Amino acid sequence: MSDVLKEKHIQRVIVEESKTVAKLLLDLKISTDHVVLVEGKRVPLDFRIDGNETVVILPLITGG
Repeated sequence: MSDVLKEKHIQRVIVEESKTVAKLLLDLKISTDHVVLVEGKRVPLDFRIDGNETVVILPLITGG
Protein backbone atom coordinates (compact mmCIF):
# COMPACT_ATOMS: atom_id res chain seq x y z
CA MET A 1 0.00 0.00 0.00
CA SER A 2 1.33 3.43 -0.85
CA ASP A 3 2.33 5.94 1.84
CA VAL A 4 -0.46 8.27 0.70
CA LEU A 5 -3.08 5.61 1.34
CA LYS A 6 -1.62 4.81 4.77
CA GLU A 7 -1.51 8.49 5.78
CA LYS A 8 -5.11 9.10 4.80
CA HIS A 9 -6.37 5.87 6.38
CA ILE A 10 -7.64 4.63 3.04
CA GLN A 11 -8.25 0.92 2.94
CA ARG A 12 -9.29 -1.32 0.10
CA VAL A 13 -11.69 -4.10 1.02
CA ILE A 14 -13.03 -6.77 -1.30
CA VAL A 15 -16.60 -7.81 -0.53
CA GLU A 16 -16.82 -11.50 -1.40
CA GLU A 17 -20.48 -12.01 -0.55
CA SER A 18 -23.59 -9.89 -0.93
CA LYS A 19 -24.28 -7.86 2.22
CA THR A 20 -26.03 -4.71 3.33
CA VAL A 21 -24.20 -1.47 3.96
CA ALA A 22 -25.03 -1.83 7.66
CA LYS A 23 -23.41 -5.29 7.76
CA LEU A 24 -20.32 -4.02 5.93
CA LEU A 25 -19.92 -1.17 8.43
CA LEU A 26 -20.36 -3.62 11.31
CA ASP A 27 -17.77 -6.01 9.83
CA LEU A 28 -15.32 -3.11 9.42
CA LYS A 29 -16.06 -1.83 12.95
CA ILE A 30 -17.18 1.53 11.57
CA SER A 31 -20.11 3.41 13.09
CA THR A 32 -23.23 4.04 11.04
CA ASP A 33 -22.54 7.78 11.36
CA HIS A 34 -20.89 7.78 7.93
CA VAL A 35 -21.93 8.59 4.38
CA VAL A 36 -21.73 5.55 2.12
CA LEU A 37 -21.48 5.87 -1.65
CA VAL A 38 -21.86 2.94 -4.04
CA GLU A 39 -20.79 3.69 -7.60
CA GLY A 40 -20.80 7.38 -6.64
CA LYS A 41 -24.37 7.47 -5.30
CA ARG A 42 -25.33 7.83 -1.65
CA VAL A 43 -27.10 4.71 -0.38
CA PRO A 44 -29.05 3.84 2.79
CA LEU A 45 -27.93 1.30 5.38
CA ASP A 46 -30.28 -1.38 3.99
CA PHE A 47 -28.77 -1.15 0.48
CA ARG A 48 -27.33 -4.50 -0.63
CA ILE A 49 -23.76 -4.46 -1.96
CA ASP A 50 -22.79 -7.06 -4.54
CA GLY A 51 -19.37 -7.84 -5.96
CA ASN A 52 -17.49 -5.53 -8.34
CA GLU A 53 -19.03 -2.33 -6.95
CA THR A 54 -16.99 0.63 -5.77
CA VAL A 55 -17.89 1.61 -2.22
CA VAL A 56 -16.66 4.77 -0.53
CA ILE A 57 -17.22 5.40 3.18
CA LEU A 58 -16.86 8.99 4.36
CA PRO A 59 -17.20 10.46 7.86
CA LEU A 60 -19.93 13.01 8.37
CA ILE A 61 -18.58 16.55 8.36
CA THR A 62 -20.24 19.15 10.51
CA GLY A 63 -19.74 22.84 10.55
CA GLY A 64 -21.25 25.92 11.88
